[in-house]
Amino acid sequence: CWLCLVCWVCLGGGVFTEDSEKRLSKLEALEQEVLNMENDSKIQNVLKLFKALSNKNRLLILWLIMNGIRCACEIEHILGLSQSTVSHHINELIEVGVLKIIKSGKWSLVSSEVNVFSEDFFTELIKKI
Repeated sequence: CWLCLVCWVCLGGGVFTEDSEKRLSKLEALEQEVLNMENDSKIQNVLKLFKALSNKNRLLILWLIMNGIRCACEIEHILGLSQSTVSHHINELIEVGVLKIIKSGKWSLVSSEVNVFSEDFFTELIKKI
């Protein structure tokens, strides 16, 4: 198989410094872990989170809310988005567990569920891009 050829070239040709038997053993263990993870619900949840965060407006909404509890109307104004668009994005972020709604009388405020991400996370990420 092509993988055996690649492994022979890499392992036998001295590309890796560690023992080839040890490396193959690690690869077999990793292969088994991948097979175990494919149907794991945690992986599915992480995929949903990354999908939710793959939208620029949702990232901006999350960043705004991480800087304090927000009313949807504030987000609409700052981002120049319609009420329905902001509502849709907020609901997507709530669904993946990043945001939550806080009822205050007849007002609904949006807060971050947990401090999974920090402002520094976004700042550093943007710097690296």
